[in-house]
Amino acid sequence: MRILLLDFGTGFRGGQRQVLYLARRLAEADGFEPVLGAPRSGDLLARAREAGVETVPLAGRHVWDPRVLAALHLAHRRAPARVIHTNDAKSAALGALVKRVRGAAVALVHTRRVSYALRRATAGKYRVADRVVAVSREIAETVQAAGVLPERVEVVHSGIDPAGYPRARERGARLTFGMVGALTPQKGHAVFLRALAELARRGGAGDWDALVVGDGPLRGEMIELARTLGLSDRVRFAGFVESREALAAMDVLCVPSVDGEGSSGAIKEGWVTGLPVVCSDLASNLELVEPGVSGLAFARGDAEGLADGLARVCLDAGLAERLARAGAGRARAFTDEAMAARYMAIYREIAG
Repeated sequence: MRILLLDFGTGFRGGQRQVLYLARRLAEADGFEPVLGAPRSGDLLARAREAGVETVPLAGRHVWDPRVLAALHLAHRRAPARVIHTNDAKSAALGALVKRVRGAAVALVHTRRVSYALRRATAGKYRVADRVVAVSREIAETVQAAGVLPERVEVVHSGIDPAGYPRARERGARLTFGMVGALTPQKGHAVFLRALAELARRGGAGDWDALVVGDGPLRGEMIELARTLGLSDRVRFAGFVESREALAAMDVLCVPSVDGEGSSGAIKEGWVTGLPVVCSDLASNLELVEPGVSGLAFARGDAEGLADGLARVCLDAGLAERLARAGAGRARAFTDEAMAARYMAIYREIAG
């Protein structure tokens, strides 16, 4: 079964990583033939080629660019896809158009990775899909609220490839709190920095510093906030670093997202590395983390609550070890292999 995967992102963030994981697993599986359509200027296309996945380079970033449409048309003429699987909002619009034109000749799957409510003007592209895959139950609820039939909605959590993640370093006298993710408003970097300032103000939590990994539009603003809070000598902004490398330099992983979170890849990566996780209580985070068992949770946006959690793992090495051990066990349910198996079952059901 030939599967056309579409993603118009030019960076390589969590969503693009998920597409790559899925494409690789499909290429290894019997009965599936993936082909990836993505911007030729983006990292996803290059990484897919390195993994041996067939690709269709797209000359533009806009779905209605004539060069994009021509490239996809030629790919279809050479070898028609039975399933079109879109992975971002732009490609979802294109997939919906193809479905309306070709009807039952093609099966359409949309994956939605953010929990924001669907606008009325854009919800129609999801309603025409044979399946809408939400990466959390919370997202599934927003999709159904937009009029997608419940029987067409599936929850498939994002997965990670556990191979290649180094084990957490031995806990030393000085701890490093870390954040991994794009510097965008929904990720909660300001909450993280204010929690660190509160921890410094309180004192008594031992020796610590912090590492912020990622890039994005808020980088300058967050550097200035750290300076204003008196944290410049404690917080390092590393820019983009592969998460496998970055996590190895941390002792505690913080995920203080304030909204929009799908199915946090950072939490799962922290687990497979062997780090204790402290996260906000967004519904999607709590689908992963069992508070007090596989991580600690605090009220979204509550910097003092995050400071409380950080102080607990600073002062209680046994607690940190228990959280990390339970998280490592929990991570086995969220691998790229498990994710791909769910998608394969969906493809067979709607197009087999």
